[in-house]
Amino acid sequence: MNNRSLLLAVLAGSVLLANTHSSAATNLQVAADTRTQLSLTLYNQNLGLVRDSRSLPKLTSGQQVILEDVSQRLQPESLRIANAGRIYEQNLNTNLLNQNSLLQHYIGKDLQLARLNLATGHEEISQVTLLSYEGNRALIKQGNRFETIPLNQQQWRFIFPSLPEQLLTKPSLSFSTEGTNKRQSAEISYLTGGMNWTMDYLLTLNQDGTRISIDGMATLQNNTGVDFPAAQISLLAGTVNQPNNPQYKRQGIEAMRALSAAADSQVAPETLQDFHLYTLPRQVDLLNGQLKQVALVKAEDVPVERSYQYQFLVYPTLERNEHRVKPDLGLRFTNDENSHLGIPLPSGNLRTFSPDSAGQLQFIGGGNINHTGKEETVELVLGKAFDVNIHRRQTQFSKTFNGFQVTQELRISNSRATPAKLELTANFPLSWEMLQSNLAYEKVMGGSARWIIEVPAKGDTVLNFSVEMEKR
Repeated sequence: MNNRSLLLAVLAGSVLLANTHSSAATNLQVAADTRTQLSLTLYNQNLGLVRDSRSLPKLTSGQQVILEDVSQRLQPESLRIANAGRIYEQNLNTNLLNQNSLLQHYIGKDLQLARLNLATGHEEISQVTLLSYEGNRALIKQGNRFETIPLNQQQWRFIFPSLPEQLLTKPSLSFSTEGTNKRQSAEISYLTGGMNWTMDYLLTLNQDGTRISIDGMATLQNNTGVDFPAAQISLLAGTVNQPNNPQYKRQGIEAMRALSAAADSQVAPETLQDFHLYTLPRQVDLLNGQLKQVALVKAEDVPVERSYQYQFLVYPTLERNEHRVKPDLGLRFTNDENSHLGIPLPSGNLRTFSPDSAGQLQFIGGGNINHTGKEETVELVLGKAFDVNIHRRQTQFSKTFNGFQVTQELRISNSRATPAKLELTANFPLSWEMLQSNLAYEKVMGGSARWIIEVPAKGDTVLNFSVEMEKR
């Protein structure tokens, strides 16, 4: 081979290497249709954990990979990318294409201005320079003239010659790595705002009010700006700390990753310590802006006890007023296996329905519960009792050497056809000692005495007690 042939061969090889390098530097767009798996964990505090697996081809070193269809409210410090080679850099791109960003880009640049003559219907197009814009007006230069024009009105519009490459139609993640030697599925996980879930329970009483059925529905919310189709969803009940202090930020991220691993492996809730994890049995489409309800708790034939409760303060003063009140009407049931429950119940709202004489369900009151574990009791106040009345009055008051002596009488009447159990609590503002009570009582924490009183059907029960309160 002569020198000329050798030189041509070297040049051809250089061109081939340059083309190869140019191809390697080409950006790789990875859309949602490459997704191989998607799972979400929703929290009760406007927070979600996204775990997204996508199929990637073999990557060359330094190649820019752009992942589309990610949350607009992604927390960048929580982003983790695995199985895509050693990461050089990762970016969250949220510079979205809209009128404001487009106008901002064209400040100081030429574009076309179209003006519609409303009288003739003819549109005139001229070349102008955009100098600035503020609110609903823009300042332009046309030839040697400077003028302002209104934005967002029928007779005026800008025509942009091209779209800037840096403005995106939707958010994306981009990263570059040292490359991979084969096709594989990359795992992307991150925390995001804009996700939440709440719990609502429907309680249905039977005809005699002794048993209930419980239907618990979880309401899922997605305000992330992106759809999550065919997602495996887990719901974490409990409040997860989100430290704002930078020195704790890393610890917070590691805690979230631990929860992510637990969710992925479907470990029993008790391994999450004070949290409980509920995994939905099938995949769910959770679209942006959507409120979706899914069944989470179902129980039938749960024994329930009707309760009446009344609390009052015994003042260490002479009191001539008489009090005629109605106690709170409530329901009480135990979260155990004997009651056909025995599962952790997430906090939420409860609404209770009872059949009328025609068998139609009527709403009779509601309330809410905190997170309730196994063997715990759920108490719900529905409202004020209708058929149970309390007449309370002070029958004696006197001063003692170091305090006061007070006697009270409470007459409880029940017009129901069945007995009523009343839980009555007297609160004392001073140290106290019971001198006399015609009904059994117990001392409770917080300086109170409690009576459990059975009031017969269509009958009365009278409570008399005397107490001595001392100043200390």
